[in-house]
Amino acid sequence: MSDWDFLYEMKDRGCSEAEIQDAMASGVAPWEWAYIEKQERKAEWEKLKSLRDAGTISREEFKKRKAKMFR
Repeated sequence: MSDWDFLYEMKDRGCSEAEIQDAMASGVAPWEWAYIEKQERKAEWEKLKSLRDAGTISREEFKKRKAKMFR
């Protein structure tokens, strides 16, 4: 998608000038942030599980980090 298509899509969706400026600076549209956050949380969860499975962290530490992650 070209930059112009991206901007026109943002305008078509009724985004404000501030949202458009943020999207231009970050390269991410406002409706894409939820997906990105979900993927980051998933990657963090997989890393935590691998640490537990490898025995790198204790069971108690795993529970603490899990509780903090899913708050």
